[in-house]
Amino acid sequence: MDTVEGLRDTARRARECTVIGQAVTLARWIGNGLRPVTAGQVLRKADVPAAGAALGVDVPPRLRTMADIRALHRPWCAAIATGLLQVGDGSVTAGPALECWPPDDADLLVRWLTGLRAVCAAESYPQDEDSVCLLAMALLTVLGRDKVRRPDGLWGPVNAALYDLCDRYDKASWEARHAADRYYDPDTGIPLAGLVALLAGFGAVTDDPGKPVITPLGRWAAAHLADGLPGLADPAMPAAEVIAEAARFSDEEQQHHVAQGWLAGRDSAQAAREILAAAEGMSPLLRSVAVRVVERLGEDALPAWREMKSSPHVGPHARAELAAWDQGPEPIDTDWEWLAVEAAAAALQDQGPDEALNRVWESMPGADLDACLAAVQGTGHPDAAALARAVAEFAASGAPLSIDQVAELKVSLAHARPPIWRRVRLPAAATLADLHQVIQVLFGWDGDHLHLFQAGKKQYADQFTGLEGTGDEQAVRIRDVLTPGGKIGYTYDFGAGWEHEITLEQTTPRDPGQDYPVCVAFRGDSPVEYWSEEEPEEPEPFGQNEVNRRLAALGRQPA
Repeated sequence: MDTVEGLRDTARRARECTVIGQAVTLARWIGNGLRPVTAGQVLRKADVPAAGAALGVDVPPRLRTMADIRALHRPWCAAIATGLLQVGDGSVTAGPALECWPPDDADLLVRWLTGLRAVCAAESYPQDEDSVCLLAMALLTVLGRDKVRRPDGLWGPVNAALYDLCDRYDKASWEARHAADRYYDPDTGIPLAGLVALLAGFGAVTDDPGKPVITPLGRWAAAHLADGLPGLADPAMPAAEVIAEAARFSDEEQQHHVAQGWLAGRDSAQAAREILAAAEGMSPLLRSVAVRVVERLGEDALPAWREMKSSPHVGPHARAELAAWDQGPEPIDTDWEWLAVEAAAAALQDQGPDEALNRVWESMPGADLDACLAAVQGTGHPDAAALARAVAEFAASGAPLSIDQVAELKVSLAHARPPIWRRVRLPAAATLADLHQVIQVLFGWDGDHLHLFQAGKKQYADQFTGLEGTGDEQAVRIRDVLTPGGKIGYTYDFGAGWEHEITLEQTTPRDPGQDYPVCVAFRGDSPVEYWSEEEPEEPEPFGQNEVNRRLAALGRQPA
């Protein structure tokens, strides 16, 4: 596809493929009005038959959720990913892309690839959204190189290609292998029939499960699907390019994996010197990535930290790291404030002004925002003025500020009969780590066991526990994982399996005279955590006043 004609033909195939065509039809059927969606961000069951009729898809008389009907859910996911539909505030409407559809050839291919990735993510194993994407890449790799159909079928070579891909991108192969189980056709005995159907729906292969043939569009996909995966950095790259490549990924484990390709053949101390030297002149976001990469080198990086402790931009990081290793004094307040501005400036670049405002409010001294911003300006950080200006403009814009919002959550103990639940209000900017502490108080748990949050297909936990496959609960805020009516799960004590369902019922303005968190309603006493048949105990009556006293101690007092 090196020629203009080749690009045009490949884009035509993308435009005319079944799933994208259905996504356009679905968006036109929904139109500019608002249709309600469920907490799972799909159409309500009452609207599914009409959506099926619009696409010519049979809908069973009884269904659990629209997500169970692949012929509907695939174009739905593709439509949202490509901008043909937009979902928010509990409803769906036509997206901005519909008005000017189709876009030019290059943009169309980008949107097609985004739609394919979205469908793969939706059908992936919960622990890894890339598992089906890796499986599709393996199949396209095999079809792209094998000219003759193998007598023993495709699964053997696809499985081998899958192992190679998982090793290259630091993924667990068992997740993709388990995902493959869902594409087995019991009627024909063909292992990957469902995956062939998925890719055929996107025009990447021909629709013959027994003898699929890769199309020009499939070859283009095979060359581009890996763009969003964390491959090992080329050892020949300059350190600055390694940092930039790692910074494409927000997950720290993925950043480390990217850098590992470059670090593997180098002396750790020298590698640390090169990375920190490059970071000195970088933006706060790139510098923060560089610092995390070097921190992973541990004690071997100490010589490099010592050499950089007096540098203007890496120096504060170096002094903090040396103190953590008992190799230097505790940083002074001005260092900590400089680092707080660094983190807020990185957040401004990565997540936008609302997150930057939260960082400033949480970490800088001052009784109000003006005082906090004055403290920002006083740090001497090179990005202080731009940060203060961006935060001040955002605060004055009239846009909702998460520091002024309160999330009202209903936390229910799953499977409890009669029901046991607590309704609690806490800042919308509170982290999942904060919410963990709140739930412990609400239900009287003693906190001696592991816990885990499940938000969609992502899991979060305390990173000090070392639970594999989990994100940092301290780095994720309630507002980032919950929309009104949305739900997440929380499991405490994996042995006993105390499962909680957390629903965001509403978001309201913060009351300046109220301490947060606060429990505003409840039902049922908390169960006995260590109940024994030999020594049975009765639950202690729920004491709302005492619980609120303990909750108030967790929260920051309002300004």
